[in-house]
Amino acid sequence: MAEPYRAVVIQSDVEMVDPSRPASQVKQTINRNLTRICQLIDWAACEKSHNEKLLIALPESMLHGFPRAERSLKELLKCCIAIPGPETQRLSEKAVEHKTYVVGHAWEVHPDWPDRHFGTAFIIDDKGEVILKYRKIQLAFDIDALTSPHDVLDDYIERYGEDSLLPVVDTPLGRLGCFICYDGLYPEITRCLALKGAEVLIHPTSWFGVTCAEPYDWWEIQNRMRAAENSCYVVAPNAGHTLNSPKRPKAQVPGRSMIIDYEGRLLAKAGTSGELTIDATIHLDALRHKRSLTRWNPLVTLRTEAYAPVYQQSVYPPNLWKEEPHDNLQQVTKAILASIRKFMDRDIIKKRR
Repeated sequence: MAEPYRAVVIQSDVEMVDPSRPASQVKQTINRNLTRICQLIDWAACEKSHNEKLLIALPESMLHGFPRAERSLKELLKCCIAIPGPETQRLSEKAVEHKTYVVGHAWEVHPDWPDRHFGTAFIIDDKGEVILKYRKIQLAFDIDALTSPHDVLDDYIERYGEDSLLPVVDTPLGRLGCFICYDGLYPEITRCLALKGAEVLIHPTSWFGVTCAEPYDWWEIQNRMRAAENSCYVVAPNAGHTLNSPKRPKAQVPGRSMIIDYEGRLLAKAGTSGELTIDATIHLDALRHKRSLTRWNPLVTLRTEAYAPVYQQSVYPPNLWKEEPHDNLQQVTKAILASIRKFMDRDIIKKRR
């Protein structure tokens, strides 16, 4: 039997970096954010019993915020870290100190991909090891100037294998996987993770604006549906206030972090923006029992072959930035417009038929 454990979401405020400043000053901002995160991890773990297992989840871009994507690639690369690296080492020390798992997110640079950066979620185990890295696939094109693994798909698979695109790791806390922010609008990502055995999905996010609240509330809708349709827990930290950015509202990210169970029920929800924590108990045995039943388990009656002909058709093409990374959003916008035209033409052809 699997012992129940607690998942804690830290909805942390973030001081926005200024990429126009020297790299040393950008790093100082990152380190201030990291210091505060370490303090909040101490707080989250302060009531933990000696042998209690704990999962602590942190939001997207927790170290640097979201400087405007119109910045040059050279400027944005100043905001990135290596994973593992000095910053994750500090989080690893906290994971070991509190005997807990820590899930975070940062913009990542890697020597295999010079002059590119990825949006990367990572899981650190209770021994301080980075045991999983997931690089964001579905970019929010009006915000992200990142590289998606899909942009360099053939090379990415050749280097790391197909499993690296959507990794799942087996731990004492269950089989864990990650998806990031805008990924949540694409059910294919979490479905693939669930089919690979994921039981707890962590969704680090900085979800902006009105679609994070009524009357839209895409944020809660996607988290609850991704949980229910995959019989998974979803642990969804959203960012807190944006600090030191006078041109933006402090509460541009409305918070409302949440934890959802494997039937889509809301277990915990932050009802406000700003810095706070929420927690809920994860019952893996109950989830596994649910998955063993014939009724209301959408994973076991999935008719994959029926969908294959549609998914074999490319919509947004892979390997667009194989030779060199895009340097501005205008390049990406042109690619999106081409994809829109292709999609609409296909739709018109279907109507004529």
